[in-house]
Amino acid sequence: MLGLAIHAPFKFPSEGALLFIGWTYLLPFVLISIWILLPLPFLIYRGELKKTVHQVIQQISYALCLAIILMLHFHIKLWAPLINPASYDPVYEAIDQACFFWMDPLISWRGQFHHRWLDNLYFNVFMFMFFCSFIVHNLNSQSEFRRVFLASILVQALGAVSYLIAPAVGPFIYHQGANNHVTQVQHAMLITHQALLAGGAHWLEDHTGKYIAAGLAAMPSLHLAAAFVFLWYARKYRRWLAWFYWPCFLWIIFEAMASRWHYGIDLIAGLGLAYGSIFLSNGWMKAHETASEPKAKI
Repeated sequence: MLGLAIHAPFKFPSEGALLFIGWTYLLPFVLISIWILLPLPFLIYRGELKKTVHQVIQQISYALCLAIILMLHFHIKLWAPLINPASYDPVYEAIDQACFFWMDPLISWRGQFHHRWLDNLYFNVFMFMFFCSFIVHNLNSQSEFRRVFLASILVQALGAVSYLIAPAVGPFIYHQGANNHVTQVQHAMLITHQALLAGGAHWLEDHTGKYIAAGLAAMPSLHLAAAFVFLWYARKYRRWLAWFYWPCFLWIIFEAMASRWHYGIDLIAGLGLAYGSIFLSNGWMKAHETASEPKAKI
């Protein structure tokens, strides 16, 4: 409906964009599926082929569901400037200057260190949390994994719609970020953003496949929202994992602002989105499990 309103095309990603999405988001299911397939000959011998095939099909269905949500997410994110061309960057910048000015010395300190591994740490720790959460919870219990999985895709689905409410490009348009690698990515994405605004739906017709993952949207922070979901469920189900996640989560908070990806208010909105997704996931899964329980005979 959103695409039809602005005459935007829905296109399959190009090879480069598809590789980025697959490597970044779908690899956990490939790893899990391989783990399940390894004992297949032994399970066949034990007569458990049906159970194993069911598990493999289940993993594939999860991967397909995630792929569909991500495709919709990236399309809406790319369309966002045409659906709602308003910009709240001046408002968010004013809030940062009033409420988060104390971060400036820390950001200046971070700007003294320019190492490729450090610049990539923001994305790497997020992917570490993503991979570990999906794999650990999946291997331990389907009940807990489904909660994590549902909350995660809710973050991506609701987050895409949230981009349309009070959009912003990001604080890098006002400040030099402390992360050189991210700064280069930001400016490349800004060129794409400006080309989209200038070309409109006609630009989308020719470039959607190539630039599907290049949409700019700062509000809310979905990296923070997803990371909080992973941390929350690790604390609930696998406390040993939460000890590894806390420094990752704190780094994502700091680097999101230091790299000028996000305003401080974006992070607060991301936490709100995460809490909402967790609440919905737990409620839906509890209702589903209750409905699936065998009825007691009277």
